[in-house]
Amino acid sequence: MCKQKNIDVCYLCNCKTIKIENIMKKLLFISLLIISIVTAYSQETEKKSKKELKAEKEAKQIEETKALVESKMFVFDARTANPMKGSTRTLTSEYDVRITKDSIYSYLPYFGVAYTASYGGTDSPMIFDKPFDTCTLEKTKKGYTIEVDVKNGNDKLDFSFYISENGSTTLNVSSTNRQSISYYGDVVKTDQKNK
Repeated sequence: MCKQKNIDVCYLCNCKTIKIENIMKKLLFISLLIISIVTAYSQETEKKSKKELKAEKEAKQIEETKALVESKMFVFDARTANPMKGSTRTLTSEYDVRITKDSIYSYLPYFGVAYTASYGGTDSPMIFDKPFDTCTLEKTKKGYTIEVDVKNGNDKLDFSFYISENGSTTLNVSSTNRQSISYYGDVVKTDQKNK
């Protein structure tokens, strides 16, 4: 401390400059502390918002899937086919099954063994547009099961859709004249498929 009280700045001991340096150091420390707290808080808020956005998106997807399934008007968009014998095949073309209130339109490839076949037939037995005999909906623990029975010529086909809450779907098709086959894909709105 300077003993000369009437002087603004003491040139002998530099006490005023020392006080200014100490004040500047404290201000710098406090400002850095405030900046780090604000940055940490904003990052935490940002993480929460990402989690909240993800949760909102999942909830919306679950509601859309529920509405599609309960309306019994949807499109199953097939991505892979899994025959009983052989390996899984990725489908490079657009294949789907459309369910309406009273009919089923199937445009799927078939890989497997036919026990009986029509003479000279070269088309896939899974390509048809027919009214279905029955269509049942059942809510399961993690999604929905829809069973559709349809006759295609002399063949009786059972389409079993196992739809998860987020729309991922497994379709098992069993037939009286052919080996069973499974398809994997997603359930989408009819108007989304047309785009």
